[in-house]
Amino acid sequence: MDKHKKFNFFNRRQFISSILSVSALTNLPKISLASDPEVIVIGAGASGLAATEYLLKKGKSVICIEANNRIGGRCYTDNAFFGVPYDMGAHWITNNKTNPYVHYWNENNIEGFNLYEDKEYESVYVGNKKLISPEDKPLWDQYNSILKDIGRSSNKDIAPSEAVSNKSSEWYDTAHLIIGPYDMAKDFDHFSCMDWWNYLEPETNSWFCSEGYGALVKHRWRNVPVQFNTRAQTIKWGGQGVKIETNKGTISSQACILTVSTGVLASGKIKFIPMLAMEKYDSFSGISMGIYNHIALQFKKDFFPHDKDGYIYYKLNSQNAPIPRGVAGLTNSSGSNLSYFDAGGEFARELENVGEEASIDFVLGELKSIFGSKVEKLLIKAHATSWASNPFTLGSYASAEPGSFHLRKVLRQSVGDRIFTAGEATAEEWATVAGATRSGLRAAKEVIKIL
Repeated sequence: MDKHKKFNFFNRRQFISSILSVSALTNLPKISLASDPEVIVIGAGASGLAATEYLLKKGKSVICIEANNRIGGRCYTDNAFFGVPYDMGAHWITNNKTNPYVHYWNENNIEGFNLYEDKEYESVYVGNKKLISPEDKPLWDQYNSILKDIGRSSNKDIAPSEAVSNKSSEWYDTAHLIIGPYDMAKDFDHFSCMDWWNYLEPETNSWFCSEGYGALVKHRWRNVPVQFNTRAQTIKWGGQGVKIETNKGTISSQACILTVSTGVLASGKIKFIPMLAMEKYDSFSGISMGIYNHIALQFKKDFFPHDKDGYIYYKLNSQNAPIPRGVAGLTNSSGSNLSYFDAGGEFARELENVGEEASIDFVLGELKSIFGSKVEKLLIKAHATSWASNPFTLGSYASAEPGSFHLRKVLRQSVGDRIFTAGEATAEEWATVAGATRSGLRAAKEVIKIL
């Protein structure tokens, strides 16, 4: 999750990333919704697609249903709005040495995609002044101090707000923004030190894909059959096997793999008959969705400090605020003149609630205070994502609330050897496309054992 290497004890930066390296199959069987397969996979994000392909390769009959009209879930590239690749969700391809997407690209000589390393160029501002090292040292000292405090509390299922000792620094709110909302999609009151520490992430650099991470995901899974616009409404598991009631009819199978977000699960949009154990429902809300939105701005030319892919941080004009009200930026993404200014946590929710125009105006105001009036003169167009209200996700990615770390195991557990749960929230590499994919494979292997 964390892009930064100022503190070598551990680094963690990810907003949904990587995927499994298996060769794409060109002749996967197609099964109609009228068929009753051995397995039903609910959701065509990375986990559902990986599970479906694996089961098909093993000769099992599978139907993958998806409520949306496309694959990819929270990893999606739009090319229409700006006329250049725009990753509306996952953007960082983390851990290049172990990243299955990088392996897929390398091993298959995929043409038309340019993958390259994130050099982690950073600029820090106070007002309109760009700090020159070591002027930015107080920020990174505060940043490292917070990480140490969270690390010392790694055996406690408490919030970082309880663990952090020094909140008096003038850079505390900016460091909070970088570690909390910009990394975890949550403020310090809403995730667990124990959960943060137990994240499994090989420590190698992130990469970018010029054509969009979502485009690479789509290419990887292009041959997996999916039934679109098909919403799972009720899962009946009281008898033999399961029956999935959808808006297009009922499908019966021996087992199902449930890959939808914990936001959707906690909302009650999918009913279970009979009801699940209360601890299972607790896991849906305890491993809760954070909010992380891109506010993307396209400019006529690049005026930021770095040629491309530069990070912008600035001193927030608040002191020890429970909600840091600011954004962090990735400028001139892949040299496209498209920049991402990202809000996370409760401030992201606030901006989303007041609307896209207000979100864009806020970012423009912050940028004008740093770079002056040219910001508006050079602006072509802008867009803000709204993952909290997206009905297919109801959030961006999940982490454990304070006191809820133990519920990760509960979330992963199957129900009666008939309902198997996958998705990024169930993964050791949670909050990543890699973790989501590997969780789909785990669930598929568990299902095969009971067929």
